[in-house]
Amino acid sequence: MNENTRGILFMVLAMATMLTSDTVVKSLAQEMPLFQVIFIRHIFMTIGLVALALRDGAFRARPSPRETRLITLRTLGECGIVCFYMIALTMMPLGTGTAIFQLQPLAVTLAAAVFLAQPIGPRRLIAIATGFAGVLLIARPGSEAVGPGAVFVLLAVACICVRDIVTRKLGASVPASLLASLGSAALLVLSGAILLIQGNWAPVTPTQLGLIFAGACFLLVGFLAMVLAMRFGEIAVISPFRYVSLVFGLVYGFLFFGEVPQPIMLLGALIIVASGLYTFMRERSVNAR
Repeated sequence: MNENTRGILFMVLAMATMLTSDTVVKSLAQEMPLFQVIFIRHIFMTIGLVALALRDGAFRARPSPRETRLITLRTLGECGIVCFYMIALTMMPLGTGTAIFQLQPLAVTLAAAVFLAQPIGPRRLIAIATGFAGVLLIARPGSEAVGPGAVFVLLAVACICVRDIVTRKLGASVPASLLASLGSAALLVLSGAILLIQGNWAPVTPTQLGLIFAGACFLLVGFLAMVLAMRFGEIAVISPFRYVSLVFGLVYGFLFFGEVPQPIMLLGALIIVASGLYTFMRERSVNAR
């Protein structure tokens, strides 16, 4: 198995587990404040990630001054993604915000070409653009996409570029569990601060706590898988597989929220899958030469 294949598998795993965790949050947010769910989830996550980091001896790492700056920048990127995206979703429809958010593979691919000098062939660009066309078919954003909310989504996409490029620049010198635990701790502080400002804490039942714990376990796996995905292979090959999250979203929406996808949405999902599979097959063909 080559590095690009490993990166693709880690990306698919990250998208599946993160979407599962988000589904738990979406369900529980109907019963309690959203940021309370996120706060409790990241308590569990941070504990789990710190335990993994201790087991791996990650805290014995002594990053250089340059690595410390990169780690700080990456952590700020994690906070920016959540902060800007949550603000955007309060200003625009969820479908529109999600559609614009799927610009991230294109943005990360282009950022990798600029900052990491990774080659981008015309066929890969066409495959990525085709996948994005599938996103537009699913979300079908209207004219309301243009406005302040779209600006905040684009800021979140910019933060994703910062996080992923910095992760790649760090390489394997800094343990993945350390990066993941720092990111989770930062999100814990962020959600706690927002919850404190809002001042609306609701009672938590044992069932709700168990569901949040399960969601934290899925997100823990997703965090680690995302870090590892950015460390293997070329970002231009791996990034398009972020679109897989939309396919999981359609399935979870139907299973847990009774959302029946329209034919045009299924067509969009097929286009997304086809573009990702083409990129994967193209990569195997190139390596086989």
